[in-house]
Amino acid sequence: MINKALYAEKLKSINSKLSAHTNLLIVSKTRTLEEIQAYYDLGHRDFGENRVQELEDKARDLAKTCPDIRWHMIGHLQTNKVNTLFKISNLRAIHSVHDLHLVDRLVKGQDKLRHPIDIFLQFNTSKEEEKSGFETYTELVEAAEFILKSEKLKLRGLMTMGTLRTENFEAEARRCFQELQVEKEKLQSEFNIKLETSMGMSQDYQIALEEKSSWIRLGTMMF
Repeated sequence: MINKALYAEKLKSINSKLSAHTNLLIVSKTRTLEEIQAYYDLGHRDFGENRVQELEDKARDLAKTCPDIRWHMIGHLQTNKVNTLFKISNLRAIHSVHDLHLVDRLVKGQDKLRHPIDIFLQFNTSKEEEKSGFETYTELVEAAEFILKSEKLKLRGLMTMGTLRTENFEAEARRCFQELQVEKEKLQSEFNIKLETSMGMSQDYQIALEEKSSWIRLGTMMF
């Protein structure tokens, strides 16, 4: 049985901490349809999923009861899953575009999209080998050039995650988030565009807010 009053309190608490330029993305991976529906009924619309298959299933099952839901792909995206992802009607954004090969596949497959979607380029600020993501500004520029020329892919911003293996978690998270802001500002200047940042999860979102994140991705603490 879902405690809707508790969900309402969690949502109110988080929203009270957000500035006008920060959005909440509720990470709903592994969560039930009922849990997502509960937050939707409270007025929330943006939900993030890690796996294309799970996202496809949930989007189908919630199409009637959550007609205005906005789905965000936040997990590692394989090129052979792009066509399936693009067929999801309420897809809003992909936060995990991690290399030029994937960018190329997205551009080539964009005709399958029903409407334009937002793209966040994943930048590996921690330089940890197990993480995907662009690692140089030159790569970001090349990827941005491809996306800016496309019709249905809209370059929305950059995404990163803080360092996992570190003795000073908070300091490393802040360093990673500040580095992403630097890269964002360089890209903004280079292309004369306005960009956002997707950074901050349940364990470090407060630092992300201090570093002016545009999107915080919260899962564990919301359920």
